[in-house]
Amino acid sequence: MKSEAEQLSAQTQRLASLGFMLASVCHEVSNPLAAISSMVQILQSKRGVSPETLERGLASIASNIARVFAITKKLGDFSRVTGDAPVPVAIDDAVEEAAALLRHSPCGHAVGVDYRGARGAAVLARPGELQQVVFNIFLNAAQAMQDAGRIEAYARADGPQVTLSIRDRGPGIPAEHLGRVFDPFFTTKQPGEGTGLGLAISYEIVHELGGTIHASNHPEGGACFEVVMPVRTL
Repeated sequence: MKSEAEQLSAQTQRLASLGFMLASVCHEVSNPLAAISSMVQILQSKRGVSPETLERGLASIASNIARVFAITKKLGDFSRVTGDAPVPVAIDDAVEEAAALLRHSPCGHAVGVDYRGARGAAVLARPGELQQVVFNIFLNAAQAMQDAGRIEAYARADGPQVTLSIRDRGPGIPAEHLGRVFDPFFTTKQPGEGTGLGLAISYEIVHELGGTIHASNHPEGGACFEVVMPVRTL
């Protein structure tokens, strides 16, 4: 278990990372706010606005507000402070819970997860942390496959560590982007389709847990993520 000083150091590092993200945050939030402002001005400048125009305008405003909320929520997750004590978390349970969350997400209805587990292998983590790491990777994979396809995942315990490998059947990660996929706010998705924080959050959590996370491309196609963490036996 980490000492109080180590926990404070980890939190300080996260907050320092947030400081470097301020310029990106301003840019990400400014875009939807500008769209909201423009739509409000358009609606205010017209007399006798038709119900159809009003409906489209309000839908645009609601969509952009939702985007701002999504950004702020992800930032809150990134800088989270929790008093929960770390406990042994079964990696099989975390993967199964993440897969269940994916099935109920908008882009996961047609995505399946084929998982081979590592019975008895656990990681020392706070409740929900490992599940969030896996779900963020699953969600990224589902979006890469355009919301349909199969995700392959398997865990194996090897001595003092447990490795979780996840592969999708999407187009893979362009070589020029491999070194940036864990950067906060980096995304190749269209505006409004992602905050670019999911994998950054996973990276921070894994490293706080004393592990590593690596992205690559499979020789037969698709992106691969490998998470290696210190193992605990249940």
